[in-house]
Amino acid sequence: MTSLSPPPYPIEQNESDRLIALRSFDVLDTAPEPSLDRIVGMAARLFDVPMAFISLIDSDRQWFKAKYGLNVCETARSASLCAHCMVEKEPMVVCDATRDERFSDNPMVTGEMGIRFYAGAPLLTSQGLSLGCLCVVDTVAREYPSGDSLKMLADLAFLVSDHIEFRSATAAKRGITERELRRSLQEKETLLQEVHHRVKNNLQIVSSLLKLQADSLADKAAASLLRESQQRVLSMALIHERLYAGKQMEALEFDTYARTLVQELVYSYAGRAGNVTGRILPPPILLTIGQAIPCGLILNELVTNALKYAYPDGGTGEVTVELHESPEGRIRLAVSDQGKGLPSDFDFRNSKSLGLRIVDVLAKQLGGTLTVEQGQRTSFVLDFPREEQKKATRGF
Repeated sequence: MTSLSPPPYPIEQNESDRLIALRSFDVLDTAPEPSLDRIVGMAARLFDVPMAFISLIDSDRQWFKAKYGLNVCETARSASLCAHCMVEKEPMVVCDATRDERFSDNPMVTGEMGIRFYAGAPLLTSQGLSLGCLCVVDTVAREYPSGDSLKMLADLAFLVSDHIEFRSATAAKRGITERELRRSLQEKETLLQEVHHRVKNNLQIVSSLLKLQADSLADKAAASLLRESQQRVLSMALIHERLYAGKQMEALEFDTYARTLVQELVYSYAGRAGNVTGRILPPPILLTIGQAIPCGLILNELVTNALKYAYPDGGTGEVTVELHESPEGRIRLAVSDQGKGLPSDFDFRNSKSLGLRIVDVLAKQLGGTLTVEQGQRTSFVLDFPREEQKKATRGF
């Protein structure tokens, strides 16, 4: 039976613990780091040598985390002088490697690199485990360096070890923080979904109660008012339904909402405005919930008024909804019809209509303006700033 020959480098008894520690830092095969590159440059200048590097000793290789004057990224562990240095636990000096029996036939000595002088300081963790070495190398033999120089080399090695441990601890802490943030965001989203779901259900209950009350009234005018209130509640419930079903909890795809709301209004007024259709032209626009609710109520009132009054006696036509955002961040919502038009002295601000008074109040709440344009079409136009812009204006 053939026995295995020992490796050409010393191995510590805690080699397995050392390798576990090295790999736990996730530093092997990572990108260069300017702070470590600077330390290697300082070491090279301190000793006035052409080469310096940070060598991390893996199970069968040495990998250079930072290097100065060196073109290779790694070598076999068997060719590593640092594999000997790291077990010393203190700086190791080789004045002439060709005269040292440990290294005289080493390929890094006899080969192209031509190492003659070597000085290294081990990279020790806070638990005393060796990760590798910080070393300086020359291609000519040199005298033994001064004690102060070796002390400075050891201090630089300590900075490297400290950096590696701090880097790992920071990454671990960042990972914990990111996980906590993701969990917190998931909990927030779940809570918001539940809130939107419950609000929607409660609003639908209120809507059903209003409908039951309206259906029980003999007074048609009173019943009509209750149904209009029911529709207002449903317009708000629809917003929370969209938010509950959507991917975003705090913003609403208002164009999709507008299409659904107008379709439902046209359908609900089918008996009174059977020949009127709704045309929706809004591009994709996101509104925060704080703006979507008043804007949705305004849209509900304006479309309802157009369906009720623009085409009396079963007239034919359409109600058009347009939504546009300017480059300056202002939202323009226009509800138009080609119906009979408005009286010449019409002033919505002095109107006795509850719906138009609601629209006026909500327009001011949005920080916007409501205007009426008359010509071939009658248009109610709401112009208001997107919420972020409004906040900035208030803080001016």
